[in-house]
Amino acid sequence: MEKNKTGKYIQYALGEIILVVIGILIALQINNWNENRKNRIAEADYYCRILEDLELNEKLIDETSELISNKIKLCKELLSDLNKIPNDRSTILNKFVVALRQDVFVPSNIAFEDITSSGQLKLLTDLKLKNRLIQHSAFLNNILNLLQENRNVIIDRMDDFESMSEFGYQDVDYLKRELDREHIALLPKNNWTNDPNNPIFLKFQDNLIVYIAMLIRQKQHLSNLKKEMQEPIELLKDKKCK
Repeated sequence: MEKNKTGKYIQYALGEIILVVIGILIALQINNWNENRKNRIAEADYYCRILEDLELNEKLIDETSELISNKIKLCKELLSDLNKIPNDRSTILNKFVVALRQDVFVPSNIAFEDITSSGQLKLLTDLKLKNRLIQHSAFLNNILNLLQENRNVIIDRMDDFESMSEFGYQDVDYLKRELDREHIALLPKNNWTNDPNNPIFLKFQDNLIVYIAMLIRQKQHLSNLKKEMQEPIELLKDKKCK
């Protein structure tokens, strides 16, 4: 201080502080840039994975709809077979078991569920597309609930028969292979398929009509879902995942 060097020391110290601050700011900027770059890569990856899920679901819808169409055709054949008297109860019930098998539509929604459950939805910066994907997820869940309701109606109808042995379920091939003649002899011999006035005949015929109606509704729900998917698919193809 006696040699008048105080000013130089202060200038030197300020210069060091400024350099340190500039260095920190540059480091923070580089870190932010790197984080943004990683986020944009992750965002693009999510868009492509979501698109893959949607395109896979299109194929699953087409395959499930074709299976449903085959079941509708089989149920219509059953209606005709039932009303061709005399008929064979075993043949009718074996066809019915095939028609009754439920082909459950299980969509692939892994990517969107992953990004929402992990709290990374904020990575999607295209607000229009993000909102559209959220709407699609809600629509998909609603369709799945409607499809489940249809299946419940079918299951409830089948449970409506008071006696499955009276109905003749023992005539189905996999049960006939397991039951021997002694067990079969213990069961009712109700030949209801050849009696149009029999309550079981009437109920079975009615259930077939309801089943066909539920199958038609399933196809309509899947068709609506496929139509609803087209906009998010196009947005992803055109803007985000080429």
